[in-house]
Amino acid sequence: MRSRERRHVPAWRMIVGGVVPALALVLWATVSVAEEEPYEDVKRQYIAAVDAVCEEASRQSDLREEPPANLREEVDELRRASESMTGTIAAIEAIAPPGGDVPRVRNSFFVPARALAASLRELSGRAEAAMRAGREGEAKKAVEQSLEPDENEKALRSFAAGYGFRACAGE
Repeated sequence: MRSRERRHVPAWRMIVGGVVPALALVLWATVSVAEEEPYEDVKRQYIAAVDAVCEEASRQSDLREEPPANLREEVDELRRASESMTGTIAAIEAIAPPGGDVPRVRNSFFVPARALAASLRELSGRAEAAMRAGREGEAKKAVEQSLEPDENEKALRSFAAGYGFRACAGE
């Protein structure tokens, strides 16, 4: 899932400042109106709306063609990934899941997603502080740690795949 050759941040982790939240708002309105429809139709529309947010985030991450050339660029990319993850989660949370699925989606998707975002923020902050203090080894360690497999990421991707998300599951 994580490449050492090209620092490609997973689809989840990249976002454009206002584009994805705006898209989420439009899609949320569509799903909200659909709440009067049968469950399967509402769920299908919810999945489409959420996957659209993930697809947009993925497109934005794909804009970065060149891998980071140095540690400063790696730290900057970690910061962007952290901000993107936080923004993507907020955009997805703005879309209401089908009524009966709210607790399941919240506990199995949003809880691990928020924990992953918090972990990325912490690692990004640590890497930034280390760079400012001239402790490159510590910054490098934080960047490398951000690339290690994460149980929260595994949990949210597993739920996403099982629920029916495609783009958010990394497919």
